[in-house]
Amino acid sequence: MVKMRKVLAVTMAAAMTMSMLAGCGDKKADSTEEQTVQCSDSETTEITEDVSSEANEADTDEADTDESSQVVDGDVLIDLNFDDNDTDGCATYFNGGQAELLNENGELCLDVTSTGKLDYANQIFYDGFALNQDCVYELSFDVHSTIERALQYRIQINGGDYHAYVMDEAMVGTDTQHVSTQFTMSEESDPAPRLCMNLGHFEGKGDDSTPHKIYFDNIKLTVVDASKAQQVESIPEPKIVNVNQLGYKKNAQKLATITNESAKTFDVVDVATGKSVKTGELGDWHYDSGADLRYTIVDFSDVNAEGTYKITVDTGEESYEFQVKDGIYDDIYKASVLMLYDQRCGTALDSAAAGDFAHEACHTGQAIVYGSDVAKDVTGGWHDAGDYGRYVVPGAKAVQDLLLTYEDSAEAAKDDTIGIPESGNGVPDILDEARYELDWMLKMQDENSGGVYHKVTGEVFPETVLAVDETAQMILSPISTAATGDFAAVMAKASVIYRDIDKDFADTCLAAAQKAWKYLEEHEEDPGFTNVGDIVTGSYSDGRMTDEYLWAAAELYIATGDESYNDYVKKAVKTSVKYGLGWADVGYYAIYDYCMNVKDCEAEKAILKEGADDLVKNYGKCGFGSATGGEYVWGSNMAVANDGMLMLMASNVFGDDSYVDYAADQLNYLLGRNPVSYCYVTGYGSQTPENPHHRPSEVLGKAMPGMLIGGANGNLQDPYAKAVLADMAPEKCYVDNAQSYSCNEVTIYWNSPLVYLLAAMK
Repeated sequence: MVKMRKVLAVTMAAAMTMSMLAGCGDKKADSTEEQTVQCSDSETTEITEDVSSEANEADTDEADTDESSQVVDGDVLIDLNFDDNDTDGCATYFNGGQAELLNENGELCLDVTSTGKLDYANQIFYDGFALNQDCVYELSFDVHSTIERALQYRIQINGGDYHAYVMDEAMVGTDTQHVSTQFTMSEESDPAPRLCMNLGHFEGKGDDSTPHKIYFDNIKLTVVDASKAQQVESIPEPKIVNVNQLGYKKNAQKLATITNESAKTFDVVDVATGKSVKTGELGDWHYDSGADLRYTIVDFSDVNAEGTYKITVDTGEESYEFQVKDGIYDDIYKASVLMLYDQRCGTALDSAAAGDFAHEACHTGQAIVYGSDVAKDVTGGWHDAGDYGRYVVPGAKAVQDLLLTYEDSAEAAKDDTIGIPESGNGVPDILDEARYELDWMLKMQDENSGGVYHKVTGEVFPETVLAVDETAQMILSPISTAATGDFAAVMAKASVIYRDIDKDFADTCLAAAQKAWKYLEEHEEDPGFTNVGDIVTGSYSDGRMTDEYLWAAAELYIATGDESYNDYVKKAVKTSVKYGLGWADVGYYAIYDYCMNVKDCEAEKAILKEGADDLVKNYGKCGFGSATGGEYVWGSNMAVANDGMLMLMASNVFGDDSYVDYAADQLNYLLGRNPVSYCYVTGYGSQTPENPHHRPSEVLGKAMPGMLIGGANGNLQDPYAKAVLADMAPEKCYVDNAQSYSCNEVTIYWNSPLVYLLAAMK
């Protein structure tokens, strides 16, 4: 890690994401680039960024930094007086409370309808400032209320356990009082903390049950003593020479990206001998707008001898070491599948498979159907992401990826030794793992209507606890056509895959798919899903269902031969359909399986070819191998993996091996050949994410291995990213910090296309 010889700059741009908001929620990063990108429904978590305390400003006489960037005595980091009749960047978070944030007569006003049950049921918050370790601050504000009540004011870490750096309570009434407190930032510097006013229910501290208003003015955070303020450690400096950090198969295409235009020559060096096995001149420099870098590409595909290598350039920089050998992906492939096992819910995890992430059965109670007192057993399935919700829509994408992995990869199809409890039962482990999710999805179907409940979660995202420690009542959110369509498709697909393995299960899947289709026929005009009531967990909302209907019809036609489904497919492909391989845009799943199983598919082949060829065009715009076309949004690494899948699908349909090298480079990008020099899979590569936004990893203090991280996100959709990545090129907008949920989260449906790619490239 490179140390920055300066203290952190004063106030950053305000970050207006909600405390526990479903990070993309209804907005969705996939709305930016629907063909290739879908984001996770996420929320904030704990900061774990390393901070240097080697030097402080008082001891540094060198001119290391601009004077304007230093925190000095008297700096005002927050200064809100609301005289402009605005709320000045303040926002609200609700967890059971009800209120409206206003500007009333030049004061910030929270008009409270209900205080709920928690002290933070109503919360005003403000982001966009930084705290430096060992710096002394003063927080002050004026406050009054139409009733006598309590409030809690705090500056807290904006994620994880949300613990406070400073916190106190005050009783307020109709008379304006000035509140002031001094504190020393005793923890590591935080570039993205949050100021909160908790205005929920405080038992025994005034009568806050009646509607009322509370007013704030002159909110200030001032530096009192910066003499001991600690310097801040930067994000890692990326390599000049970037490669796949795991390595390359002996006969594979091997490319490296170099970004120092002063370099003239390169060498591929055998680490064991220290001798160059290939040398050459650098040239043909190009510009990558996504990374804002000039680059050249080195092709060393003729280095085929097994060994460990690095690439050096004449300016002194070198790549991370990498291997050349066959079987290079065997271990990481198993780890990527075991990640899904580690996300299993409702069952005890075996320590032999899960290691430190083993736990007793979690979430074993019945769920309540929203708006009723009906209880339903929906135990099982995979935890979706960094939290413990279970969602049909992304689960269906993940299962489809595994089923396609089984179909399209001979090696994966035979592997019964990955190490899950079912290993050795004669069924490929990839199918055993997929079935665990399928069994849960079957429980999510309503027995009467055939519709499928959208998700099962608590009302809010859980705190940073292990799965067994989330004890909130699970709630089944209402049936949605999105969940039902995805369910129908993947169940029909499963009926084909499992027919020779377990006929009874295959029959169950097909019957469930047909029942779901009948529901879809009766509800074509239903709107897309949105969260209901006080539920604020990830919505996975989708307002246009043409692709889900197409996918379901295609898979049901393949499974049954019923021409009514085929008629639907032929009509649907002539309409506007969202083609993608994400959770929201599933059209390519329909097209691919249709092309692989139906003779009369010229129109469908044309759709697939257009999509794959567009990716090839995008490939030429990036110096690091990705085919995203310069778009790096929430979950960009899923987009990269999905692009690799689509190219391999095109290769399978058209018999064109030229797509394979493009697909391989999507994997190379994920494993280290990228502008930030990270292998984006936890536990692998020379530089690997160590602080994912993932509750079990945060609680245990170590990253679960085999997880594909979300990756670069130029939209900076969390306060931490806004603070440390401002003004950086989109492809460089990544930080390894659990607090950065929009860059560093994980999901099952980001891992599943990684599984497919790894299996194909093994």
